[in-house]
Amino acid sequence: MKTSLHTLLLGLALVAAAPSHAQSLESDAMPVHSSAERLVAETSVASLEVAAPKGGKDKSAESTVQGDNIVRTALKYLGARYRSGHSGPTAFDCSGFTSYVYGRQSINLSRSSRTQYQEGTPIYNTSALKKGDLVFFGGSRSTRTVGHVGIVTDVNPATGQFKFVHAARTGVKVDDSNSAYYKNRYIGARRIVQN
Repeated sequence: MKTSLHTLLLGLALVAAAPSHAQSLESDAMPVHSSAERLVAETSVASLEVAAPKGGKDKSAESTVQGDNIVRTALKYLGARYRSGHSGPTAFDCSGFTSYVYGRQSINLSRSSRTQYQEGTPIYNTSALKKGDLVFFGGSRSTRTVGHVGIVTDVNPATGQFKFVHAARTGVKVDDSNSAYYKNRYIGARRIVQN
């Protein structure tokens, strides 16, 4: 992208530096290649990168990798014990697990499921879920307030059904959104990395 913009600006600089009809066509009045290059060099780098993503990287590809990396990291802890108030690496509660996994990817999450539910971007349709998204459920005492969080590992876009890894009372495991317990307690989802 930078190269094609550079070539375009170089061409524009040559046209701008070309003599008008009123100018003499003597050789010293003709722009030389080096003066066109100088004009391009004086053009700010920001103007060369207008159409390119920040940092010159494809953020969609980067964030897809991040979502995959989050899931891969989370699955390394399958079977780890559940312990209230713990955030790894040998024992977790639900929000301790999600904050730990995201932290391993250098992404900071708050420590409670209720505050994590305020982070990132809301996802209103489960068919739009992606790997690495956070999914939230009501707790055992109330199905209407956030009490549990997990990380999406797979989603069926046709049905909106998804699988998620989480620190359950029996330890870190993968569950299905279609199971009666979680289906009735699902509250919503948040996207922390734009994947």
